[in-house]
Amino acid sequence: MSQQTRSTEERLVSLLLTLRNTATGLSAEELVAGVPGYTSSSQATNPISARRKLERDKDTLRELGVKVTTTGDPDEPRYRIDEEDYILPSLHLSAEQAACLSLAASAWRDGDLPATARRALTKLRAVSEGSAGSSSTELPTLTADLSGDEIPEVLVAAVDERRIVTFDYASARSGSTRARTVEPHHLRLAEGAWYLDAIELPTAPDAEDVMDSKKPEGTEIVLRTFRLARITGPVAVHSHPGAFTRLPANVPTRRRALIAAIPGRALGLRLAGAHLDPTQPSHVELPAHLMGRDLIAVEYEDPFSFAGTVAAFGDAAVVLSPVALRQAVLAHLRGVAALAVPGGN
Repeated sequence: MSQQTRSTEERLVSLLLTLRNTATGLSAEELVAGVPGYTSSSQATNPISARRKLERDKDTLRELGVKVTTTGDPDEPRYRIDEEDYILPSLHLSAEQAACLSLAASAWRDGDLPATARRALTKLRAVSEGSAGSSSTELPTLTADLSGDEIPEVLVAAVDERRIVTFDYASARSGSTRARTVEPHHLRLAEGAWYLDAIELPTAPDAEDVMDSKKPEGTEIVLRTFRLARITGPVAVHSHPGAFTRLPANVPTRRRALIAAIPGRALGLRLAGAHLDPTQPSHVELPAHLMGRDLIAVEYEDPFSFAGTVAAFGDAAVVLSPVALRQAVLAHLRGVAALAVPGGN
């Protein structure tokens, strides 16, 4: 956002607040003098230019649906905004609309008014419509780190300068952490999370952490993918710039999951996938205990991460295929159940 755009928005907000907080109205001269942005202390301001700016701002407010009331003498009108004209009508959001707003809001964490945005989002979620007998608080939390908060700046520089780095990395399955030394080739955003495509040195990589591996023709080099959220501690940089030759970026392998979901539940999966007609012979037949559920086909990249996402929906979502994903979801659920029982039994 440019400084000019930000200044215009700030002036409009100030004008809006001023017009809402006057009972008798204010004249154009009072608004120009009292609202920040119309006059400048560093240099003389042309009164005609300031008045034109005020008139444009009033027109902008009206275009946005804000009714600016004019009272008093026509030769010396006074302006205000009546609270009755400003209050929004009764608002109702569907569960899908509320989830989309939540996802969009996560991309504005670094905006000018983050606290205000969070309060507004909370109010919007409070009027969202859940399924029958459910509460809007059951909506999944959808986020997307579009601003790149997860990316250490030192890692960005290392990728750009082609320097070798070392970091502690938590295993996706065992949870154990060990140091990894890698050639960082590419950073990319997938399914709301950031990943690093890199070549690990000097030990052989663990298969459990590989999302998608590719061996360039004629070599034994394996290009691996690390999820940045599992990097713990600082990233240490080694070597001089240009320590390795960057490989072309991989196109991640996408897999397809078939999921049986309770009607009105598993909203996050429904937004990401496509509904299937269970009567079509090309699709798997639902087991008897799952009859009445919706069939959803969802594409994903990281099997372990996606298994955790599905597991978070509990009995609302059952994986029909692939078998490996179903087993990973069950492993997540068993792990959670063990944590809830003293001694883990």
